[in-house]
Amino acid sequence: MRVTFVGVGEAFDELLPNTSLLVESGGSSILLDCGFNASCKLWKYAANPLDLDAVFVSHFHADHYFGLPALISRSIEEGRSKRLTILGPSGIESRVRRLMDLAYSNALSRAGFEIFFIECVPGEDFKHSGFRFRFALNDHSMPCLAIRLDAGGKSLYYSGDGKPTDDTVDLAGDCDLVVHEAFTLDEITTGHGDVGTALEMASKSGAKACALVHMKRTIRHSMMDMIRMAIGTMPGVNAFVPEPGDVYEY
Repeated sequence: MRVTFVGVGEAFDELLPNTSLLVESGGSSILLDCGFNASCKLWKYAANPLDLDAVFVSHFHADHYFGLPALISRSIEEGRSKRLTILGPSGIESRVRRLMDLAYSNALSRAGFEIFFIECVPGEDFKHSGFRFRFALNDHSMPCLAIRLDAGGKSLYYSGDGKPTDDTVDLAGDCDLVVHEAFTLDEITTGHGDVGTALEMASKSGAKACALVHMKRTIRHSMMDMIRMAIGTMPGVNAFVPEPGDVYEY
């Protein structure tokens, strides 16, 4: 499995693109979340953006799916013919079609490819585009689906936004890589995780590695030494803070 960190930032970070992951395995690929500026970075970091099989949207906050009009419209411009699957919470199709109508009102009528929608629910388990999909709800200000992907004997857990729950810890059990939102260093913020909680979650789940993403901009850009110190206090967890474009392959 190969994970490219297309973006690692929060909603309004002026230096980092919104958190988004390109996951590739066995010739299949899926983009996890697609915020305001994620689609442009996909074209920067992906070898073949038009080969993308699917996009997963964890929840309906703009920094996690408002990049879809740009991704779809550029794909149309560049002559994509391969079907694109978009997965997300209940209402994903109506949300995306409304967003496309607001952004580029006639684009979908010009698409030379099918867009196929799948609504995902907690506890669901299915296979699509070469991956096994499973989901659980995180503790966020709106319903947010954490996702587990398994393919080729490897596994990935991605939290989307929010604090861990018992269900998400179970979902991430023995994952090769946990990618978790760590919005703050140690302060309590309703609906968001922090560095310590994310590391503890990775340790409880038995994850082999943990990537911390979606950090508050004022923390990410001024307190990295303290973040590294916090990482060092959690023995047994191979944790790191990725940069845009970093690749984790296993």
